Amino acid sequence: MRHLVVAIFAIMTVWALLFYAYILDEVYDNVDDGLRDHKITILRAAYEDTTLLTLSDYGVNQFRITPADHVAFNERNTFSNQFFYMPFDDEEEPYRVLTTMFFGPDKRSYQLEIRASTVERDDLIIDLSTALLVLYIAMVLSIYLLKKYILTRAWRPFKKILDDLDAYNVGRTTTLAPVETDVFEFHQLHQHIGSMVERNAAVFADQKLFIENASHELQTPLAITINKIDMIMEDNETPPPILVKLAEAKKSLQRLIDLNRSLLFLSRIENRQFLQNEEVDLHKLTQELVENFNDIAAHKNISIEVQSKALLLVKGNRTLLTMALSNLIRNAIRYTEPAGSIYIMISANCWEIRNSSTAGALPDNYIFNRFYKGSDSIQSNGLGLSLVKSILQMTPGGNIQYTFDQKFHIFSVIFKNS
Repeated sequence: MRHLVVAIFAIMTVWALLFYAYILDEVYDNVDDGLRDHKITILRAAYEDTTLLTLSDYGVNQFRITPADHVAFNERNTFSNQFFYMPFDDEEEPYRVLTTMFFGPDKRSYQLEIRASTVERDDLIIDLSTALLVLYIAMVLSIYLLKKYILTRAWRPFKKILDDLDAYNVGRTTTLAPVETDVFEFHQLHQHIGSMVERNAAVFADQKLFIENASHELQTPLAITINKIDMIMEDNETPPPILVKLAEAKKSLQRLIDLNRSLLFLSRIENRQFLQNEEVDLHKLTQELVENFNDIAAHKNISIEVQSKALLLVKGNRTLLTMALSNLIRNAIRYTEPAGSIYIMISANCWEIRNSSTAGALPDNYIFNRFYKGSDSIQSNGLGLSLVKSILQMTPGGNIQYTFDQKFHIFSVIFKNS
């Protein structure tokens, strides 16, 4: 729309300039026609009255004739704009002058100059320019008002559709809000987009249900397989080389169970199967979690320091918040170098954990994506941070941000409603 308005302004400007040039050319052409007619009249009079050949000054007839014996003869009409001093006005006035040559009755060549005042023509041009400028401003103002009050109103449904598409989120948006419009094209566009959103929502719901069912069905055979491996390993007749291979197989199966459990948990979170109506004291919860992780941290000679500046009560689900904070603390311990430090800071609306690291910053664009793995790809299933983000998105007012500052990874969990 902005480009269209600019294009209209440009076209109008070019049109106004061309119109002004055309009118100016017409005015000059009319003045020149008058001078040509006056020339013929003067030449006829000069043949009848030779005393006119002696009029070397402009008089009341507005022409003069001067001998041109020393000048090459040229009977072509030449037009020019000149200024002449007018004693009555005590200033120079503009004139249009026709210059030509002719042979007089005495066979000598003469130069004829005829002038016509263009004061009226200039006044006409000024009036015309003023009228044109007023017309131009009126048209520009009309286009501006048309765009501001009519076109903007007409395009409002389309902008509403764009805003809905901008807020569209697969899995959360199932239908679009209705748009009131009398424009058939906008109505059709809204219907087609609404149908597309509903189809996407149905497909996404089917996919989530499939993942949940598949994960649930996998749990039983995996548990049975691990139990059988345990029974074989407990058999004293099992050779040691076989025990090593069975231990590796059990370890892989255990990772598969963890991955399956995480996918199932993610699906339940996105299906909103957890109530968010508990008031959780994050300071107490953090103290409990730190006590649970102290042995693991001590094994790597890592210190964990908790500092609470204010009471942080969060309305949500205690089980989910416990899982989210546990994942963050576990990740911090896993990716902190031995003899490193972990600091947990609790303020009125923020729970922040920072751990020292000799590695660089993590890619904050996709560290919360599913199946993203850092350098420790063997121990991680790539769902830990994705679970954390999903939990916090489900918690009212919850969000998480990652930064890297002075060799510290910093995860800030923000609660706007706390």
